[in-house]
Amino acid sequence: MGRWPEFSFAVQSFELRSTSGAGRFPTQSNSHSGRSANPGHAGVEPAAPTCFDGFVTPPIDLLGTTAPALLRAAVTAFENTKGAHVAHRLHRDAVTRGEFAPPSHGLGPRAADTWRQIARLELPRVVDTAFEDTPTGKLRKRLLRLGDGRTVESVHLPMGRGRSSLCLSTQVGCARACTFCETGREGLLRNLTPGEIVAQVTLACRDQRPDTLVFMGMGEPLDNPTGLFGALEVLTDPHGLAYARDRLTICTVGHVPGLQRLRELGWKRLGLALSLNAADDGLRRELMPQTRWSLGEIQRALVAYRQRKNLALGVHWCLLPGINDTQRDAEAIARFCAPLGRVLVHVIPYNPGSEPLTRAPNVTETERFVGWLRDAGLAVRRRVTKGRSVMAACGQLAGGAAAAAGKAGDRAPERPSS
Repeated sequence: MGRWPEFSFAVQSFELRSTSGAGRFPTQSNSHSGRSANPGHAGVEPAAPTCFDGFVTPPIDLLGTTAPALLRAAVTAFENTKGAHVAHRLHRDAVTRGEFAPPSHGLGPRAADTWRQIARLELPRVVDTAFEDTPTGKLRKRLLRLGDGRTVESVHLPMGRGRSSLCLSTQVGCARACTFCETGREGLLRNLTPGEIVAQVTLACRDQRPDTLVFMGMGEPLDNPTGLFGALEVLTDPHGLAYARDRLTICTVGHVPGLQRLRELGWKRLGLALSLNAADDGLRRELMPQTRWSLGEIQRALVAYRQRKNLALGVHWCLLPGINDTQRDAEAIARFCAPLGRVLVHVIPYNPGSEPLTRAPNVTETERFVGWLRDAGLAVRRRVTKGRSVMAACGQLAGGAAAAAGKAGDRAPERPSS
């Protein structure tokens, strides 16, 4: 396991403090404080502290920490392993089923009460679930209400043969302002915590454990390194959800410093995708006005990122009729990809949102563009459109803001998450 970049995660470190200067109960070291439209500084308010026996601490977020870190905190709190020995089982219950019931593991009332002071389980409320029948199964889009009342969406995608993939959000809104994306119209409201990211997986597991996880929902993942890297550690913890690293894919607009930090992580089998959409700096600034880095800078960062020869870097292209759908565009993609090593270009037909930038491309236009890319020597996959009728397709997530636009499909009423 590689060393983490220079960020402080709730999953890694705890400090002890009390009203008398030394205490038994751990606190999370990262408060995630502040809210801003600046992608480098958005966060959430720290948890309100609890007080008992003169000790002050915010309980540990079970979904935002690993099992080993939870065990260390419990041993400190109990001052021995008695009572702390169930840490791994409590953690597994929390992340895989969304349950936290210390008495069910044979603990007495005193030990169970101590566990409730040490740790907390906070699951978002499932406000709404929209369904769409697809050729590979039933798609589910979940609208989740967070503890502060804000909402995000995740999409559970059927992949056929009983397999599924979960599209995860990392932010409420997004600062990148891509003109073809509903989330970009909102602006950035705040980052998600590691626990709020992991909670999307926990809730999905109640219906079906996703086989793969893609960080392609609301937000730019690398604008939220604390939330993203913290969630990655929890998701791959072998004592909990135990996802293999090659089952996870990070999608970015080309966040150069974030790519450098991701490389420092040293996870050679972690999937990576670039949301390209224009291979000309001028057009890209029009379509993605807040990406900040030039194509040359992004290209160099991707070359430096490659840690294994057989990494298939994903290059995503949202096909916009009349905007980026010419043979010249296809040739520009080939030139951009030339120094990157093995790539797989994903052609994604545009999904119109509440304020369409253009119309959706038809099958003939899409196949023609795919053909030009293949003629240029590129490996290409045409993305099958799923979720468009319920505003769950690529570029349509808006945390409920555009829910009224999803008229078609079945919907489930609001229900508690636990």
